[in-house]
Amino acid sequence: MTLDTGAGVPVWPPGLRDETPLPFAVWRVLHHVNGGRPAIEVARLARVTAPEVAEAVAQAARWAGRASQRGQPVTEASARVVTACLTAVLGPMGTFLVEDTLDDLGEGATLGTLLSAVAAQLNEAQVQAFVRGLRERGIA
Repeated sequence: MTLDTGAGVPVWPPGLRDETPLPFAVWRVLHHVNGGRPAIEVARLARVTAPEVAEAVAQAARWAGRASQRGQPVTEASARVVTACLTAVLGPMGTFLVEDTLDDLGEGATLGTLLSAVAAQLNEAQVQAFVRGLRERGIA
């Protein structure tokens, strides 16, 4: 979405819901986006510039994509990515942790539940490293 002149009308990205968690800076802009207000008006109401409106909408789209991804069932491919990220943090124990967690969660586990269950077993530094790896691979 390009809004160089501020004349465009921003809309909520597909998949974005009221309950999608957003950083405050993004939420305060998206709060004013209603599909009818021009970007320049959204910018005025949110006290930002029109390019910042475009960036907030782009960030919201990324957040919505991640939220949607987390609700998907765990696939072999996503389990491999999670295992690779965790192994980078814990070494070979990462493989066992993911396998045990998937066994505990059973059939129909979502990516979000897997990530939460794995993260709950890590210390803060390990969680940060794990999340960095996931982000590099487009998961977190």
